[in-house]
Parts: sequence; structure tokens; C-alpha cells
Amino acid sequence: MLLLIAFAFIAGVVTILSPCILPVLPFILSSSTGTDKRKPLGVVLGFVLSFTFFTLFLTTIVRLTGLSPDILRYFSVVILFLFGLGLLIPQFQVLLEKAFTMVAGKVPNQSKATGLFGGLLVGFSLGLLWTPCVGPILASVITLALTGSVNSSAFFITFAYALGTAIPMLAIIKGGQSLLQRNQWLLKNSANIQKGFGVLMMLTAIAIFNNYDRKFQTFILQTFPQYSVGLTAIEDSELVKKELQNLDDAGEKNP
Repeated sequence: MLLLIAFAFIAGVVTILSPCILPVLPFILSSSTGTDKRKPLGVVLGFVLSFTFFTLFLTTIVRLTGLSPDILRYFSVVILFLFGLGLLIPQFQVLLEKAFTMVAGKVPNQSKATGLFGGLLVGFSLGLLWTPCVGPILASVITLALTGSVNSSAFFITFAYALGTAIPMLAIIKGGQSLLQRNQWLLKNSANIQKGFGVLMMLTAIAIFNNYDRKFQTFILQTFPQYSVGLTAIEDSELVKKELQNLDDAGEKNP
């Protein structure tokens, strides 16, 4: 299992280079606006927890509640749209911050709690929306989830994959923050840049609401099939295949 966890982590890191990351890239870049140092941590933490949880248990949730998975997807789109609107309209952002402060409760430093909680919401939404270019390892885990055969191995593998993806995300967000704060021209025009990211977030949210992200990913995978194959080549070793077979066998024994 340790081998699969290690390869899942590496596959997660490599996934950041795949075309499947493009639909959520505007939200990642938008998180670099502002100076709150806890917001990026909130984004990646929310992403890791959300992606891990919904990858493993979305099928179970749908079966138990009767809810369509699209309802959760649309809820996430609305959250991201509101964050984009907050970047575009400062007055609306103030209202969002007040709402987050109320949710955060009696926290000593409310501004930091707001930034962290806001980042968590963005990351949570991204984890639910993002559909990566799935390689053999994550595909096996998803198969187990669909059959209700989730075990501890599947959890740790999925968590490692999500963590591997989150680290480059954090680097992108922190790098964007550093660039915005150090470059005088960017710093001078930070208000307009923030509004531009707000518009970009809103437009991307609308596109995802209309399933253009899925259509885009299908187009990319069909147009450049070898590119995606190259990204998942690291998972195609015989040793990994053997471990995946053991994982599948364990899932069949413990439905």
C-alpha cells in the first residue's frame, strides 16, 4: 500500500500540468489576491478534504439522500460566483466578510478567521468541482467507491493524491501573492486586478454551471490523447499494476 500512496502523491503533483486543471485555474489564481497569509492555506486544506471526501463517498451520499450529484456541483458554483462578485464589488465583499465573521464565532482575530474560512469555502468548492485526468491509481479507487468498497487503503491513496495536487496549488497562490506585493505596478493597480479576477471567477462559474468545463476536458483529451497518456505513464509500471490488483481484490473481499 505504501507504494501506491507514494505513486498517488507523485501523480497528484504531476496532475497540475494536465489540461484538466485549466477549468479551475482561474479560481486558484484569484485566491492570490489579498494579503491574508491564511487564505491560501485555507484553500488547499479545503480542497484536500473536499476532494478526498467526495471522491470516496459521493456515491454513498447520493444513494442515501436521493440527491443528484449536480445539486452539490451547482452549490459549489454559486459559492465561487459569490466570491467572484465579492472581488468585483467591495461592498459585497464586506457583507461576505461579516457573514464569515458570524460563522467564525468568538475567534480572537476575526480578520484571520475570515480569510482562513473564506479560503476553506473556496477550496471546498474546488474539490467538489474538479475532475482530474484520472490515471490507473485514482481510477481504481473511484471504482471501489462506486461499488461501496471503500477501505483505509483507498482513503490514504486518495488523500495522498489530493495532497500532491494541493502542494503546486499552494505554490501558485503564494507565488501570485508575492508577485502582487513586490511589483510596484501590480501593487498600484491591485484594486483593478482584483476586480478583473472577480469577473474571471464569475465567468468561469457560469461556464461550469453550463458544463462547459466537462466539454472542454473532453475536447482536450480527444485532441491531445498522447499528452494525458504521458502524464499517467508513471503509474503504468508492472509493480503498480500488481499493487492495484491487490487493492481491487481487497475491495471485493470487504464490500
